Amino acid sequence: MRWLTFFVLAVTMLVLASAVAPRLSVFGIWPDWLLVTALFFALYGRPVDAVLGGWLLGALADLMTVERLGFLALSYALAALLVASVREYLFRYRPAVQSALVFVVSLVVRLVWSVYRGVLYDSGQSAAAMVLSDWLLGSLYTAAWAPLFFKILLSMSRSLGIPQPRYTFAGLHRLGGARV
Repeated sequence: MRWLTFFVLAVTMLVLASAVAPRLSVFGIWPDWLLVTALFFALYGRPVDAVLGGWLLGALADLMTVERLGFLALSYALAALLVASVREYLFRYRPAVQSALVFVVSLVVRLVWSVYRGVLYDSGQSAAAMVLSDWLLGSLYTAAWAPLFFKILLSMSRSLGIPQPRYTFAGLHRLGGARV
């Protein structure tokens, strides 16, 4: 992975996540584009780079919160490790698979985050409302954005230093007009 390009992308995603995503909120829920970016690297980058990139993107997500530094960094790194370990069993170039994967991982990360907040603080929100709003709707909204971001990031894969697949059978060398 080309780390300078990664850092530029990470800062760009941080700015988008902090400035643009809240303006696109639906019912007070906005997408977690830093998690989507971390999962992109977990699906397409080298596993070591994916875990380190997930940790760095999680550290940037931690900077946007007032919580203890490192919780989201650890969550994103573990999510990247999990996805990198199962990616060979997935049709990772399909938008439905990308959305489903982002939905499941986002659901787990939001679940852990909500349990963490529930243990430390009294949320004042019922469990059913928290499950529906925080977990389910937030994960669905994040997953809805995933195919768009994956397509944009796949078109930048060469400049990011993402390894290119070596096969050309079944038309898989071209996906969405971009060389993969």
